Amino acid sequence: MAKKRIFSVKAIKEKKYQYLELEPKYAHLMGEPAKRFVALFYGESGSGKSVFTLQFADYFARNFGKVLYNSHEEGANKTIQDRVNNFDIDAKRLWIADSFSFDEMCHYIEKNYYRLIIIDSVKYMSFTNEQLKRLKELFAKRQLSIVMIDFGKALGSPASGIDLLHASDIKLYFKRGSVHAISRYLDQPVKYQLFTPQSADKRQLTLF
Repeated sequence: MAKKRIFSVKAIKEKKYQYLELEPKYAHLMGEPAKRFVALFYGESGSGKSVFTLQFADYFARNFGKVLYNSHEEGANKTIQDRVNNFDIDAKRLWIADSFSFDEMCHYIEKNYYRLIIIDSVKYMSFTNEQLKRLKELFAKRQLSIVMIDFGKALGSPASGIDLLHASDIKLYFKRGSVHAISRYLDQPVKYQLFTPQSADKRQLTLF
């Protein structure tokens, strides 16, 4: 049966949507996302985006369902191991993939009911807006959310360009320990300090 694509105003008013009730520290930055949200987390190296994302993956896996963290920038190496140990990441439903290609990632999503896919990073995976569209089409009947990680030196200017940014419901820009959040699930942008940088080469890593 074809998906219904036209609604009366009455039907729009009465339509029930499913949202994720995030705990306050995440809801403050993202609001209450739909159960099939798309997000782009971007910023400079050392800005806190990777640790934040891994913590969010752990939280999501504990509360909502299986998570696949596709690690392209670092692979499944000691850096990931250190972060897992240092930040007490141990959700049983969180899985780390070592540089899966797009086709490999889709294969594992097909075989396992993941609720969240994280791509770290879109640059290293060469992930495109067309692949994002394809991913959403392939799993349109699933409650699958997608988080993409990218580099970026300025708010509104991720390294991958604006296509993935425009396709995202949630946009988090990280810089020197702070995060600037723009979400369609929030009434206005939010800025929050995650940690205080101690120096150019040594940072306090305790987020929140």
